[in-house]
Amino acid sequence: MQKVLVIIFLLISTNIFAEENQKLNFTVEKFEDAKKNGETVVVAAWSKYCGTCIRQKVVLEQAEKDFKDVLFLYYNHPKKKDIAKYLKIDHRSTILVFKGETEVSRTLGQVDKSIIYSSIKEGI
Repeated sequence: MQKVLVIIFLLISTNIFAEENQKLNFTVEKFEDAKKNGETVVVAAWSKYCGTCIRQKVVLEQAEKDFKDVLFLYYNHPKKKDIAKYLKIDHRSTILVFKGETEVSRTLGQVDKSIIYSSIKEGI
């Protein structure tokens, strides 16, 4: 019984810390300004209860280091339904890539680094 409680505690703690360590920085103003300036923007729909999102986070954190001129924005899906509706995102673990005003890539549930990087490169 004690082992079960320890495992449950660890799972809960991991999820709590995962959200605390995820920067949720999406605002419509940041997004629209970046698009108007012709920047490459990556938007990730994220949830602390989503194992795929946590795996994507690892790839996207590395991508932020590798693509310094790209703006990475994250929001909590489904808590921010207004943002999801604005971006026409139905599912967490969705990654959008924009080059200026144009959406150049949309992936759902993708965790493969080479595919995510390829999507980002479409916007550069």
